[in-house]
Amino acid sequence: MHFSAYLSIPLMCTALMGCNSDSPPDSDAQIEGLWYSPLYGEIKKISADDVQTWQVTANSCFQSITLDPLDLMKKNSIRLDDTLIYRRPYDTAPVSYNYIHHLDEICTDGMIPTIDDPSYQFNAQEVFRVFWQDMKAHYAFFKERNIDWGQIDEKYYHDLSNQDEAGLLAVFSEILKQLSDGHTRLYFDLAQEPISYEAKPHLSALLIQEAIADGLSGEQIDHYVENQRQQMIENISQYMNAQTGTAFLQRAQNQDLGLNWGMIEQGSQSIGYLSVSHFVNYIDLSGIERQDISHANDKFNQLLDDVFVNLNETESLIIDIRDNEGGYDLQALELIKRFLTEEHLVWEISTAFEGSLWPSHSVYAKPARARRYQGDVILLTANGTFSAGESFALAMTTLPQVRIVGESTGGATSDTFPRMLPNGWFYEMSNEYYQNSDGENAEVLGVKPDIAVSPFERSARDAGLDSSLEKALEVIQNKS
Repeated sequence: MHFSAYLSIPLMCTALMGCNSDSPPDSDAQIEGLWYSPLYGEIKKISADDVQTWQVTANSCFQSITLDPLDLMKKNSIRLDDTLIYRRPYDTAPVSYNYIHHLDEICTDGMIPTIDDPSYQFNAQEVFRVFWQDMKAHYAFFKERNIDWGQIDEKYYHDLSNQDEAGLLAVFSEILKQLSDGHTRLYFDLAQEPISYEAKPHLSALLIQEAIADGLSGEQIDHYVENQRQQMIENISQYMNAQTGTAFLQRAQNQDLGLNWGMIEQGSQSIGYLSVSHFVNYIDLSGIERQDISHANDKFNQLLDDVFVNLNETESLIIDIRDNEGGYDLQALELIKRFLTEEHLVWEISTAFEGSLWPSHSVYAKPARARRYQGDVILLTANGTFSAGESFALAMTTLPQVRIVGESTGGATSDTFPRMLPNGWFYEMSNEYYQNSDGENAEVLGVKPDIAVSPFERSARDAGLDSSLEKALEVIQNKS
């Protein structure tokens, strides 16, 4: 299959900020047809009634699940000659497609059967080869993670002859462990947790390690983790004044809410505290279909207005994302806008394809029209600051009023790129390269702190204190 002829026009469009991205979506008839995106390895057939999807690798095509429903694509797509720009209402970067007349223009070797085909027979080598070729084409960080992808093929492919699914699953688990990329994972059963490995431990993993070191097991470990998390919340509340500390503890009972806040009085200073545990506020996570999250972000902004009614009265603000494991970058962007004074380049996003990074999209943001915060900001980070939480930190570190206290973030900033295998398994990979306005990328190494401190020091926790918060308050006091 030959890809290069299909790359130039879409890349030109995205370089020009989405091909007149302020234009309204085109009529339904204009976007109907077959559309191919080499950067995302897929063909879309848009008709009046539905959308069908084919996944494309170097020498295979097969029909895959469609995650973007027809209504979503109709409302958010524009056509420029033979190029379709799909402005995904759940993501920061658009996807560009080229018009094609027939599937066999791309799928020159025909289609391979999948598990839904009556003629399908499981072949471990075939499934492995689809995965290997797809990762080779689209995975962005082999170099950063010191992986020789060619050696992966040489090591495993021939040994998979006549292997069953259990044998293939064991091989995939070994490969994913070598990658140790929390955004690259395999779903062999949607009712179970995916196979996934992270290079750096998040808070729950640290607490589990503590429990095991203390000789606990089974349900005792679960109780220990739950109790320690509650102790951390109570410790943080003790720094706050009586009124906001009580409200903080009450809000902490709402597991769905990703924001919690209060005010700390230190001498004559009033300091705000804002915990941001995720960026999926008000978003329905029950299904697998993509969705327009703009309405959820409207509610999120209303919540931010309430937060900053009080916090705007403070001289400094501590934002705690130590245990933020991500969500949607578009929602993180709404919080970033609260700290801007002028239009700002937030992220440069490139897409990996065939060993190169292709410029995809520049994400700019203007200051929020609603309540903004103009004081100094301390950002608390940890190894468990991950995904959208990490993209948030990557952008915030470029603002002059922000200092980071804690430890390096998790090192996984790319969005997850969902894919399918012929036997019905699903997997995700890291295919995007994020840079902030200083040209920095945080993959693998993470966003580095300005001031290093162990973020969840057990001795401080046992004493009713919080090690990161103590350091942040010290930094604020020294500046004053």
